[in-house]
Amino acid sequence: MAETDGRINVGSGILMDRDGSIRRQSLLRLTSGSRGEKMTTRLFSIVGGCTLLVMSAFWLRPVVAEAWVPPQWIDKVSMEVMVQKNLDPKGNFAPYFKQLEVISEAAVQGDFTGKRKGINRFLEMLETKEGGISTESAHVIFATVVKWAPYAVLVPMKDKSKMDPEEKALIARVEKFAAAVKDQDERAALSF
Repeated sequence: MAETDGRINVGSGILMDRDGSIRRQSLLRLTSGSRGEKMTTRLFSIVGGCTLLVMSAFWLRPVVAEAWVPPQWIDKVSMEVMVQKNLDPKGNFAPYFKQLEVISEAAVQGDFTGKRKGINRFLEMLETKEGGISTESAHVIFATVVKWAPYAVLVPMKDKSKMDPEEKALIARVEKFAAAVKDQDERAALSF
């Protein structure tokens, strides 16, 4: 028991006056003085540290993104279409971007059939050079599609006898374009 200001500290914040009356002391009064200030400072630093630790744990937790994110291969093809648009100012590339949006929406929704139909239409547009694009632009975009698109989306993974007409047309289109690009590359190599 310590005596302060004519009062006896009985412990746990209880003070007894000299006349015998008992009073409870507030936390502020209990922590005043050098020992109390050290205790308060330490208490606040512990509480602050724990708060920061808990906040950082919530900040570092993995977040599930529900955002609309197209697959990387669609971004690669879009970038190539953008490059060809800048190189070939005569052609209208807007239909190609619109078709890539259709493919992206199908990919985000997980619609495999939609992706396949979308890529088939995209390759058909390249084959007919829709929008008046140049042959070189169509071949470069086609090569990018073949390089980056998943094989399962690009080419049906079943026997030709079990394919529907749309899938057969897709196979024929890919084979025709591949032969044209190969022929163009061979002629370019022979010109040097």
